[in-house]
Amino acid sequence: MQGEEKTKSIMNFFIVCFIVLIDQISKNYIYQNKVQYKDPVPIIDGIINFTYLENTGIAFGLFSNMGTSRIIFIIFPIIITFYLISLLKDKEFQSNSSQISLLLIIGGAIGNIIDRIFRRHVVDFIQFDIDIFPYVFNIADSSVTIGLLFLLCSSIIVQR
Repeated sequence: MQGEEKTKSIMNFFIVCFIVLIDQISKNYIYQNKVQYKDPVPIIDGIINFTYLENTGIAFGLFSNMGTSRIIFIIFPIIITFYLISLLKDKEFQSNSSQISLLLIIGGAIGNIIDRIFRRHVVDFIQFDIDIFPYVFNIADSSVTIGLLFLLCSSIIVQR
């Protein structure tokens, strides 16, 4: 039984690392190629663009003008991430869907924490070319969102 748990922990580690790696590689690509917000690059014409936006706030740029309080945007996500890591061992979160959900959220959180520590902002670059969703986001944001949706859906299914 101990061997299975160790294998599972190693797999979890690699899943989180993969998410963080893809997130950081994509952000570095956008940064290195100097894609600008004013000049988006169409990826799927009329649907998805790549652009470059420095997000100093939280999700969707909220609280961008808080200035010196940015340390909160580093410390709070780190605390939440450690809590989520502890939930990986919790018996309530042992289903495959719960585990995958938590790993997606953890990987995305770490990707954005890395940006906040080393860049002082989060690099956002994916932009839907539709009026009803004017936000710019990144792979880490997508990972967190998908993980939260998975977790919500698996909670609803388990409760039924």
